[in-house]
Amino acid sequence: MAQREIDIELADLSSATARDADNLVSRCSSIFQATSSWITKLAESRYKREDRRRLEVQIEDYPSGYPRFSALVASHDSFHLCRRFTNLRTRLIFLKQDRLSFLEKQLERIDREEDTLLRLGCIRRDDNPERNSIFSDINEALADYGTSNFCANELIERNRRILGYEPPKPRDVLNLQNWINGNGCIAREETAYLDRSKDLLSISFREESAVTWLEALVEHGLFQLRQRFGQRSHLDISRDPNVHIFHRLSITCVARVLLTPFIILLLLTPVIACYSISSLTARLLVIITATAGFIAVLSGLTKARVVELVVAGATYTTVLIVFISSTNLVAN
Repeated sequence: MAQREIDIELADLSSATARDADNLVSRCSSIFQATSSWITKLAESRYKREDRRRLEVQIEDYPSGYPRFSALVASHDSFHLCRRFTNLRTRLIFLKQDRLSFLEKQLERIDREEDTLLRLGCIRRDDNPERNSIFSDINEALADYGTSNFCANELIERNRRILGYEPPKPRDVLNLQNWINGNGCIAREETAYLDRSKDLLSISFREESAVTWLEALVEHGLFQLRQRFGQRSHLDISRDPNVHIFHRLSITCVARVLLTPFIILLLLTPVIACYSISSLTARLLVIITATAGFIAVLSGLTKARVVELVVAGATYTTVLIVFISSTNLVAN
């Protein structure tokens, strides 16, 4: 009987050992498959990076002259600069305005010299050829001037859109001038438009002032790191050691991440101050100071309108007052 029990225990032990061995083999197999898959993906990603590196075209790969200059301008949104020609547009407005004034006087003269009053009182019976000719000229002139309902997309409408573009930053203009002076592949007369800084406009959309300032700060920091460590990526837009163009999307993401703690500090500092102060007068002073600072920051760092500033300030003040009232109730 004892020998039988020993045999049963040995059989159970051997079966358990076999199961453990099978589990170990299956685990090793899964680990091997995962490792093989990871190595395969790593090799594929490496081949993709190498293919991308071979296919990446840099600015210096274009022929010298306008092909290379166009590649530089297309590499970053801030380089899309052109002239407004404000003076020429104003001269054209004066010219077309004077033509309309002349036609207006001609029409008034014809009306004063009209012998048949029925023609002035009934448009259907107005068969004066000179007046009809003047009306035709006025219609064309108004359409060209931009005040006609039939063609409202002419000179004045175009001027309004052109004047709505923001001027470029001096830094962007200076960057283009430095590249042109360093390469010397474009005629000076054809790049003299950059000297008219007051007449330039930027086609690209510009972020809010706070984000733009932080983007410039991040780009300056990356430039300093690159200058100190001397490392350049093979995927850079330019091989020129004096040209440093960073990807706009990455710079914007970093700038917004850096802006987050500033916003949190701006919103929560008066709340913490009011919570730590028991005097009601001191809390009111904190609210006034915080609201003034909040509106000043919004006005200086964003493009908010006056109505938006008033609504934001009123909302912020209301939240602080509600917080003070609730803390007073809890204390009582």
